[in-house]
Amino acid sequence: MSEALGRDGAKRFEFPLLLAGSIAFMTSTMFSAMKPLLITRFVEQTGYSPSLAGLAAAMPFIGGIASSFLMPWLFRHVGARSAMAGFATGLALCEAGNALVFAVPVLVLLGQFLAGICGGVLMGMTSRLIAVSNRAEQTFGVVDMVGVLAMSAMIAGFGVSVEWDGLRGAFCAAAALCALFAAILQACRTALPEPHAAGDHRQTAPLALDWRAAAIVAMGVLFITFSGLGFAFMITAARNLGMSYEEASSAIGIVLFVSAAGCLTGGWCAARFGPRMPLFAAFVVCALGWSIALHATSREVFLLGLTPAIFALQFCFPVLLALAGSLDSEGRLAAIAAPIIVSGFAWAAILAGLLVDRWGLGSLPYATTAGMALCALLLLAGTTQPSRREPGTA
Repeated sequence: MSEALGRDGAKRFEFPLLLAGSIAFMTSTMFSAMKPLLITRFVEQTGYSPSLAGLAAAMPFIGGIASSFLMPWLFRHVGARSAMAGFATGLALCEAGNALVFAVPVLVLLGQFLAGICGGVLMGMTSRLIAVSNRAEQTFGVVDMVGVLAMSAMIAGFGVSVEWDGLRGAFCAAAALCALFAAILQACRTALPEPHAAGDHRQTAPLALDWRAAAIVAMGVLFITFSGLGFAFMITAARNLGMSYEEASSAIGIVLFVSAAGCLTGGWCAARFGPRMPLFAAFVVCALGWSIALHATSREVFLLGLTPAIFALQFCFPVLLALAGSLDSEGRLAAIAAPIIVSGFAWAAILAGLLVDRWGLGSLPYATTAGMALCALLLLAGTTQPSRREPGTA
């Protein structure tokens, strides 16, 4: 444990870290909140094809993957606090630029990609600080819950901005939000810890990635991907049961709001029981939930299955990040893993579309069950040896 974290911090949360983490996770959910609106509006306003519109909306997630390759260089040459403040400012500038060039496909794709890199670095560096902090599992749960709760508000806010000025309005709103985030991070950066025991990020040992780390990161990506298959088509499933768009959106919004409690529950369970058994249980609940929801013949049964399925998704995310952080005493693996794991949301939409086109909506619960079984095998492989820092200890 880094001495920079303080000698008496084992029994308390660190508010500046909670604030910075919440901002980073809200940045990630901002991309998710904008995605459905951008896909629809790019087609309506600029005449983009659906595939091009989907690519433009998915580019931030691809940029997030690219940011993981940038992390080792940042570890060696830039402190985590400086990287967070700098890339948060860069994200605001990218979104402002997108407001000017959204009608030019090449430029908006580039702008979205660069925004994804900035957001990925912000989330990764924050995850690194949390991973080596006191009460890491619970802190991941808190900041993830804040991000999930904020997403519902951002969806409504971006909807209003699109009504106001189309795509320009959406990107301007995103730029203003990110500028606020950057200002807050700049104000609190000196209160944030650095994750290096020696206090000099240039003297840290090279990061060694073994097969266990690869298994954990792969498991995280696959879990987000396969647990998100049904998520991509839950509105369609609700419509097939006779629900209107308004009814479906309202009911699913309530489920999403309630499921935010899964973030805190996941963090607590990881701290109390370690990561293996909570994740196994969540994999089973996720598979059963989507099987019930997507085979439902009534609205009540659909919502009955949807609730635990989405709860399991929210439950696992902080556990996955804490588990990745436990494999590296300086939190660098958590920094690399966070944006890669989040990319599963983009792959879920792509894979779900392919499966539905080929075999219909009924294929999704079977694919989800197979994916959860694969995740369980990777979890077993990745946790066969004790990690350097036992989950739940400070």
